[in-house]
Amino acid sequence: LIPICTPDLQEGMLNLIERLKQGEYKFRGTERTFKTKLIYNRIITSSVEGFQSKCWQLLEKNPNWIGNNDLSRLFIVYVPEDRFPITDLNSPYYTIKELLLSKGIPVQMVDTPILKNPDWKDFNLALNITAKCGVIPWVLPDELPDAHFFVGLSYTQHRNRDVSHLMGFANVFNQYGRWELYQGNANTFDYYERRENFKKLVRSTLKRLDLPDSPSIHFHYSAKFSKDDRAAILEAAKSVRPNGKYTFVWINNSHIVRFYDPSPQADGSLHRGAYVIGSPNQFYLSTTGYNTYQKALGTPHFLEVNVWEEPYDHSNPPDLKVIAKHLIYLTKLNWASTRSFCGTPITIKYARDIARFASAFIERSGKFELHEVLEKTPWFI
Repeated sequence: LIPICTPDLQEGMLNLIERLKQGEYKFRGTERTFKTKLIYNRIITSSVEGFQSKCWQLLEKNPNWIGNNDLSRLFIVYVPEDRFPITDLNSPYYTIKELLLSKGIPVQMVDTPILKNPDWKDFNLALNITAKCGVIPWVLPDELPDAHFFVGLSYTQHRNRDVSHLMGFANVFNQYGRWELYQGNANTFDYYERRENFKKLVRSTLKRLDLPDSPSIHFHYSAKFSKDDRAAILEAAKSVRPNGKYTFVWINNSHIVRFYDPSPQADGSLHRGAYVIGSPNQFYLSTTGYNTYQKALGTPHFLEVNVWEEPYDHSNPPDLKVIAKHLIYLTKLNWASTRSFCGTPITIKYARDIARFASAFIERSGKFELHEVLEKTPWFI
């Protein structure tokens, strides 16, 4: 760890690191829980305005830190929450993240409440730190049926002088829900060039995967793609594996449809995992309804799921139950929180998180550069 904070919080940073190492309450420390040993040489102190220059000085003195494939080093940096609103793109939260991510070094930000009282926050913080450094916290116990890889697709849009620029991203998980890689377009592109750039993105992503001759690939996305967009993605995928089976899954949570369970023993919501078929290619899935493990997952709101398969067989439509099983299991793999359940599959959640950071960096400096060594780890959680 490379801890950086203000002088008055030096003791708080020291205590936080010791808490991460030793644990408390239900958390037993990083070494017992994640098989990860945390070490540090010293706590670096400076005024908040000097944090970025401290980072530059450390990188200049230690050029071997840049692009280290072992991902054995992480900056943990204090950002005072009362001085910099989350919307301030020039705050240390964004400027230091942008610098370190471009150099291939993971970074974790902490605020004043965490430094002063880490109770019940230490477990989640340790999870974030270790996952960013390449540790796999958990995966599914069994492989998901009829799938080799899940590819979450997203893009961010930035408008400058009435010109709309986009940047596309893909994050990939295998059939056990294990994070495989992140891939993004090298540069922004015009809206009318999106299909050609999506083709490049999908082609380069699939070429990095260890695919069988006839893979089953599922593309997940929350921003609706047109028929031509899907055709462009399909063309790119077939250029890599012509005999593959490709399933497009549009996950829409902006619809107005609601479902309720009026039975006396229920709390009004359909239980988590319930699904309602709307058509041969559409169903609604409950991911936030009642369940026996976590009773507070938010206001019940079904996901609308639309499915297209290629090659398409009119006599044998998509197996919606299998798709529903994929999605409900993929909501149990959120490495950003020790509460592993989330309302949307991680293919979509992570895609949105990536797009949020990329949009902020592009708006801040006009570009988004991520070092290639971080493409194999969830740097954004």
